[in-house]
Amino acid sequence: MAIKKASSKYPGIYINEYKNGNTAYYINYRGDDGKPTLKKVGLKTKQSNFTLKDAYDKLIEAKHLIRTNEELPKVLQTKRKVSFGDIFKEYEKWAKQNKKSYAEDSGVYKNHLIQFEHKDVKSLKPGDFEDLKQEKLKEFKPRTVQNILATARHIINYAIKNELVKNFTNPISDGKVRMPTVDNKMLGFLTQEQAQIILDTFEAYENPRLYQITTLMLFTGARFIEIASLEWGDINFHTNLIYFKKTKNGNDRYITMTDRVLNVIKDLQKEKNKSSLVIPTSIGTQYIQMPKQWQHAVDNIIENNVNLGRNKITTHSLRHTHASWLAQSGVDILYIKEQLGHKKIETTMRYAHLIDNRRHEATLMVGF
Repeated sequence: MAIKKASSKYPGIYINEYKNGNTAYYINYRGDDGKPTLKKVGLKTKQSNFTLKDAYDKLIEAKHLIRTNEELPKVLQTKRKVSFGDIFKEYEKWAKQNKKSYAEDSGVYKNHLIQFEHKDVKSLKPGDFEDLKQEKLKEFKPRTVQNILATARHIINYAIKNELVKNFTNPISDGKVRMPTVDNKMLGFLTQEQAQIILDTFEAYENPRLYQITTLMLFTGARFIEIASLEWGDINFHTNLIYFKKTKNGNDRYITMTDRVLNVIKDLQKEKNKSSLVIPTSIGTQYIQMPKQWQHAVDNIIENNVNLGRNKITTHSLRHTHASWLAQSGVDILYIKEQLGHKKIETTMRYAHLIDNRRHEATLMVGF
């Protein structure tokens, strides 16, 4: 018989049924030169149970090779089921070459998405990520949980776009899982007395890392990832400035070192030969997140901290504290924007109500 289309369910697949009962499978696609190509990819016999699905997989592999000039990873060619861990490995390879913030994505996966590592991607439903959201909201602020869900969505979108999984719709896309609401007006920040107690506590520890990281975040207003990724080339001892590189969430900027920050940097300089990073882990690698010991200690220091909801003091509260202190000191909102590296003034406006207190005091002073 002549070659004919196999099934509307598998476009691009053709078959030729022989009188002896065997069936040959062909794939139809446009080659490198743009011309239609019909290629035999398998034969179903009594000994070999080649299927329509097998032929369709071959078509996907051929299209992927033409588009990217790379073969599909072998593990994805041979596996019927593709795990979330499988697609993350491929995503991570791509991210290392194309995203400055790939270390952040790796950290989110290792610390929050690893529970899906062995699950078949196609088995993941919106409910799985809704459960993840609710679980993480018990421990982290909404903004952090938003980032976790967004990273998972990016990983799955990458897999779909690059045909690592086929016939699958992202379970986190199109509002299937609602992102947690961030109330920017409710922000936990430390008083100077609370901050001093925390610093004194960590300074007494044998391992100085918690004190060093806390000091750098609290007195520069930088994000944790910005502190963790600092390199010695970003420190200028002549001008007394630290340079924070541009990230996906913030602008680059120079920050003046206070005496306390400078002392910490000089202590860290004694370890300079271990890593190009200013504040590396004990094995010379970059910190992905604040050591868990930090939160345990702060929960013991701040009364009822675990029950404060959005006002709970967390690692990110150090950055909020720096900005809040600036605002309470009457610093202009645009200066605060530049200090924090915000891309939009709307983000900085969460601190405006603290500046208003100074404005009201000034109003009273000019009255009769």
